[in-house]
Amino acid sequence: MRFSNILAASFAALASAQAPGHTTNFTTIAANSTFDFGQHYAVLNLDMINALVGYVNGSNAGQSWINSTARWINAVHQQTPAPLSIYTRIYFTTKQRPEIGPSTPFAAVAAGLGNVTASSVETQIYPAFKHGNANDVVLQKTRYYAGAGNGLEEILSSQQIDTVILSGIRTSGVIAATAYRLFDLNYNVYVIADNVIETPPSGDLVNEGVLTAISKLPANVITLDQAIAALGRSGPAIY
Repeated sequence: MRFSNILAASFAALASAQAPGHTTNFTTIAANSTFDFGQHYAVLNLDMINALVGYVNGSNAGQSWINSTARWINAVHQQTPAPLSIYTRIYFTTKQRPEIGPSTPFAAVAAGLGNVTASSVETQIYPAFKHGNANDVVLQKTRYYAGAGNGLEEILSSQQIDTVILSGIRTSGVIAATAYRLFDLNYNVYVIADNVIETPPSGDLVNEGVLTAISKLPANVITLDQAIAALGRSGPAIY
């Protein structure tokens, strides 16, 4: 191989390692399957806040993820009745961050967010992801798992939800933690591959690795097109 080719390949590998990881054709269910979500399902849109989306929105992969996720949210809101949609935001009760001590493992993870509170711009849901419908719920969280320190499990149980459909950022963070926890709590778990993304470095490698691990729970990893088709076959939503 010529030196110029080796150099080009090295730059391509470096660029790939520094790009977000996003997969658009990962599924564990046959393309011709006619599965649905039933009637007792909830849509979980996790950690789609300005601060985190800001890590990926300048890339092609990030824009693809944003467009896919926004398309899904819009399709969900068009259902009659619209199913329960739950959004999570990461922020702290006060600027002293009482939910995490300085020596806790998650303190290092949250350091990039600073002392954000409910009113901080960084913690608001990214504008492309519409919310505020009567059936939308927004929960605070301060750990990876979507139900850490809030009423998620109480809401799902009280509304007799048996199936959850996950979208969000990061695949190796909130998506993995929530998929495993809700699987353990006997929920049917679906993850929309097009609607999850992994931040750099090694984004693609980590993203596909985590999706593969989730599929071995076993949980269901599906494409956006499969999700929208299943949405049309589901319901009417009951909760």
